[in-house]
Parts: sequence; structure tokens; C-alpha cells
Amino acid sequence: MKVHTAELSSCVESIETYFHGIRAELETMQGLLVELFDRGPVDSAVARARIEPHVRRFLDTTDIVGAGYVAARGALSDEPLYLAWWQGDDQQLLAESDAPGTGDPLDYTRHPWFRTPERTGQPYVTGPYVDFVCTDEYVMTSTAPVISHGKMVGVVGADTLVETLESLMLPALRSAGATLVNDQGRTVISADPHLATGNLFDLSAYAEVAPCRDLPLSVVAR
Repeated sequence: MKVHTAELSSCVESIETYFHGIRAELETMQGLLVELFDRGPVDSAVARARIEPHVRRFLDTTDIVGAGYVAARGALSDEPLYLAWWQGDDQQLLAESDAPGTGDPLDYTRHPWFRTPERTGQPYVTGPYVDFVCTDEYVMTSTAPVISHGKMVGVVGADTLVETLESLMLPALRSAGATLVNDQGRTVISADPHLATGNLFDLSAYAEVAPCRDLPLSVVAR
């Protein structure tokens, strides 16, 4: 069945609205931290206190599962690596550079949600991937670089559970018979029950490919 352009456009618009809304919140967090770092050396307690009120409001008023600031190596005066990250219904603070449960060093600077904004200087959406640090579930992580005096001092970000995104977007995707994919051709969510989150498939098999504006995501349909 050929997809109606209006239905596909509606899917794209919904996804853009959702992720651009998150990006707007991240821009506020960026501004708070840039102002702080531009003044001089910053320690972990000061950085945490600067964004905590905004992050808690962000968690209270949206359906994200976690948000905060993740420092670049050496950006803070007292910690080589540091996460000021609040998560879950109880907004628990994760403020360590060690993996919860094991105490093993956590070098998050190697992850795409950190490396891509560092390389490009632009916001990015990473996923779907299983977040073994925070949720042990499939998530989509939105991040944006914090740049002070021409240097990235970390990223601000927010996690959305794929399960949450599915509840929000699946009705529209079903109406269009469509699938949301990332820039590597992996399924995020799909109207096709045979396409599970994370599945890699051949985009050439799809007649309709509609990119989402300023996002590494597309809506595809046969």
C-alpha cells in the first residue's frame, strides 16, 4: 500500500517536535554552563549546583528518564571525569565517574553521544542502544556540546526510553505503515512487528524515505 505523503509528513513532524523540544531544554543548560565556565575554573560542586534546578524541572515536566551534564576530561578543577546526572522517578543523582555496581572506571568519552558533539560541535541524538550505566533499557540520548573559550568542556544531555518514544509515536507510524530509523539504518520503533528495536535492514527496500530535520533520524515506508 502506498503511503500518503500527509501521513508520512505527520510522523516526521511529531518526531522533530519531540526531539527539538528536548534540544531547546539542552540549549538552556548549555547557556548556564557556558556562562559559568567563561568566568574561570569550575569545580564539580559548582557545575552541579548550576544546572540542578533546571534539570529537576526538566524531569518533572517531560517524559525523559534522565538528564544532566557530563564533563570533558580535565574540564573541572577537582575531578578528571564527572557526571552530574539525575535519573528515574526519584531523580537520583549519579555524580561519579565509576560504573554503578562495579566501581570500574567509566570512560564515557569514547561513547558516540559524547564523541560526536565533540567532533562536530553540534547536537546529536544517539541510539537506540542499551544503556548499561543508567537504565539497562533501550534509550535514545540527546546531547549538545558545552563550549567555552573555543574548547568543549563537556556535554549536556537527556535520555528517552525507546519504550516511551514508542508509546508517543507508534500510533502515527502505524497509520503510515512506517518505521523510524537512525542514520545507521537501525530500527528505533516500527509499525512492522517483525522489526525489533536495533534491527539493521536495507533502506533500499523502502520506497519512501523522509529525513527528520537536523536529526540523524528518518521515517521510512514501503
